[in-house]
Amino acid sequence: MVKERYLADLMLMRLARWLRMAGYDVSNPPEGSDDSDLIKVALKEERTLLTRDRLLARRCEKAGARCLSIASSDLDEQLRELLAAGITLELNPERCTLCNGILRKVEESGADDSPGTMDADTLTRCEVCGKIYWRGTHWRGIRERLAGGGA
Repeated sequence: MVKERYLADLMLMRLARWLRMAGYDVSNPPEGSDDSDLIKVALKEERTLLTRDRLLARRCEKAGARCLSIASSDLDEQLRELLAAGITLELNPERCTLCNGILRKVEESGADDSPGTMDADTLTRCEVCGKIYWRGTHWRGIRERLAGGGA
């Protein structure tokens, strides 16, 4: 099953990070882009634009691009909106929360920038920016927040 690909506008960068934790490909807006640029990227890359800007959502739909308009400014409410739209939100970290790069398993735990006590089986590194991720106690809270759309 191929998951939907998204493009987040600047107002929804935090939501984009949470979607990446659920394994979705969510690109950041190009630096210095305006609304027209976002629509062009969404069309060219076949992505659904995520926005809180109602005018941008209307322009996007008129241009024939897929768009999901998010009403709330609260993260938990935004997650509930995604769930209501039929988007599955299960913890599945395949992408870097910062840059959207693919995460790869770290082969050895002795890497200079890896947490010293972590088991190598739980470490992944972004192939683009090099950020290290590990499965820790924080995963339970992330999983619960994704599954319930917040508190």
